[in-house]
Amino acid sequence: MVGDKQVRIAVRAASVNRADLAQLAGTHDPGSGAPQVQVMGLDAAGEIIDVGPGVTGYAPGDRVMAMVAGGLAQEVVVDASMLIPIPTNWSYFEGAAAVLGFMTAHNALVTTARMTGGESVAIHAATSAVGMQAVQLARYFGAKLIVGTTRSDRGAALLQQLGVDELINTSSTDFAARSLEVTDGAGIDVILDYVGGSYLPMNIRAAAVKGRIVGIGRLGGSEGLLDMEALAFKRLELVGVTFRTRTTQERAEIVSALKRDIAPFGKCAGHRDARESLRPVIDRVLPWSEADKAYELVSNNEVLGKIALEVG
Repeated sequence: MVGDKQVRIAVRAASVNRADLAQLAGTHDPGSGAPQVQVMGLDAAGEIIDVGPGVTGYAPGDRVMAMVAGGLAQEVVVDASMLIPIPTNWSYFEGAAAVLGFMTAHNALVTTARMTGGESVAIHAATSAVGMQAVQLARYFGAKLIVGTTRSDRGAALLQQLGVDELINTSSTDFAARSLEVTDGAGIDVILDYVGGSYLPMNIRAAAVKGRIVGIGRLGGSEGLLDMEALAFKRLELVGVTFRTRTTQERAEIVSALKRDIAPFGKCAGHRDARESLRPVIDRVLPWSEADKAYELVSNNEVLGKIALEVG
């Protein structure tokens, strides 16, 4: 049975996310009031097989992607407000690989940081799958300069192809100093930080006056040294984002904003076709019976892009 405004999806593909590793380790906190999900997977792509009586705009047979708890299953039931149509020339694998990363990046870049065309954007951990999607969105929305950071030169050619103008290897180059150089001392308008920890001080130094720093990930740790004087002097905004403390309505608003701003996820005038410019990078596709192998590859940083799992 499905609820009044729910749909049932026959899942064809899911993807592997770093949060899955925390769930496997038993350290993932889904947020206050959220269920402790036993089934893995934070996203799913497939076709609708049943709709509730209150659902409009969707019908059985529609190809959709959605953020959903327990996506690595043959079928999932989700609220219709969480659905995003899969672009016509995308596979189910691309749908699964795209949904969570683009929702995260759009919410951080457009809704939270209010990026406008002609601004400079820096993206930490640009070689990660979510980092790549943030690069694509920054280019899509007209950033004049995209700076990406990495701790190795792996993936440099791919990042340049996706839209990175300046790639900084933080293992050998001072991110803040180089960012100020390439902006003629002005600094970066928007910084998306998927790393956290020790990156906070250099983000403050690299940021432009009235810059916006959005903390998304904490792979580098949850604590960083904050220069309150520099924060005030530059009039910076420092904001943290997560899905874990958002209500169902807040998550639905993120989906709605994504469909509003990006064609053909929804109707949107003024932007070029997103089907090619935002196509997610997939490192490989594995059967869901090899999920353990997929998690190991992600844990060991042996992929460049998303791993998609074929379900069923």
